[in-house]
Amino acid sequence: MGSERVPPPGRLVMGVLYSQDDALEEAEERVAEIFGSPGQRTGTVPFQQYTGYYDREMGHDVKRFFLSLGGSFQRGALAEAKLATNRIERDMALSGRRVVNLDPGLLTPESLILATTKPYYHRIYLAKGIYAELTLIFRKGSYEPLRWTYPDYREEWTRRFFNDVRKGILV
Repeated sequence: MGSERVPPPGRLVMGVLYSQDDALEEAEERVAEIFGSPGQRTGTVPFQQYTGYYDREMGHDVKRFFLSLGGSFQRGALAEAKLATNRIERDMALSGRRVVNLDPGLLTPESLILATTKPYYHRIYLAKGIYAELTLIFRKGSYEPLRWTYPDYREEWTRRFFNDVRKGILV
């Protein structure tokens, strides 16, 4: 029989989509107040190269980047992180439409798990309407996508970023 153990913490990472520069500044301030100062960050890319899914809500000039936040992050706190980012998105919405989309994830040495409100066969319910999606697994020296991994998370530059953040977890 196995013994119950609390696993070591990971790192909170976030996928950020935005359509207005001033909204991004406010969102970054709110995120820092809750989760601590951002650490590593990717460059910004146009999100339309992956999908037009958010165009109707956010406009046609949606941009994407990823960042890491604070130091260690307890694995059991992912649902609360998603609830907090949902509040930020709602507070900042204009006429019911989001101007920023904040997708928190838990990066551990073995995987990247995203938090979502949408159920699906490969997602596990956590709490309070939040599900967890195993998005990347660490294998053979790098994070690898799975069959359902979103296109932007499959990108080499994205996985290189997560590999770099992982190095800070292992220290």
